[in-house]
Amino acid sequence: MKFISPRKLVGCMGVIIVALGATMLWLTFEFGYLPSRSFDADGWKQSEEVEGSPRLAMVDSLIESRKLEGKTQDEILALLGPPTDTSYFTDWDAVYWLGPERGWLRLDSEWLVLRFDDKGRVFEYQLVRD
Repeated sequence: MKFISPRKLVGCMGVIIVALGATMLWLTFEFGYLPSRSFDADGWKQSEEVEGSPRLAMVDSLIESRKLEGKTQDEILALLGPPTDTSYFTDWDAVYWLGPERGWLRLDSEWLVLRFDDKGRVFEYQLVRD
């Protein structure tokens, strides 16, 4: 049985540590780090004034809860506050800025867009990037 010298063992361990570190770094950049949190209407309404993109952390919870479906425009206004004043996505009825896109190359922004039917109720919404 042949033994590996301590010098080679340290070298192999160094390569493994560097490879694991590089993999973890790549995963962080690829998928971004943004903790998720439960939707909170008060936090959502104040979040454009707060650093750290709280809306982006809450939007997945909001969508999964299906709280938007069938709501009237007044109910959406009460829940989410006034829409973001923007010239983006003019084919949608309400647009909310969420924050810089998730991921490592944060060039664009993520937005929640909503469309109301002829009775003034939400019938479509999605996350989009500009």
